[in-house]
Amino acid sequence: MDKKIESMTDHELLCELVRQGRRAERENQIKTCLIAVLLLAVLILALIYIPRILAPIRQLNAALDEVQQTIDQAKGVLGSFNAESVEKFQQTMDSVNTASQQATEIMNRLKDSGLDKLQESIEAFNETMERLSLLFRR
Repeated sequence: MDKKIESMTDHELLCELVRQGRRAERENQIKTCLIAVLLLAVLILALIYIPRILAPIRQLNAALDEVQQTIDQAKGVLGSFNAESVEKFQQTMDSVNTASQQATEIMNRLKDSGLDKLQESIEAFNETMERLSLLFRR
């Protein structure tokens, strides 16, 4: 404001109020657009990283189901232990070993699936949000 409010005419006050209203409306539109862009960025990041993370988790779940089945077989074999059971036990232990190796491979894939990239993206997004909040606080 160039002049003091007391010395302004009604017309000047009205013009100043209109300018302030337009400025506030423009700021609200900018804020709304920024929020929409940020939400879109979060959505895109989620669409990229969630499938990468879910695939190894599903494989791990399948491997754990297989391990559970193998354990159940081992319990059944140990219940009736004889010469034939020794062979079944060996097969069961081989299955457990295979399932354990698969679980290890899946855990390694899960570790390499991009969780660290997702964390970095979230941290960068958080820093951006902090800067924006400082910008609009004035």
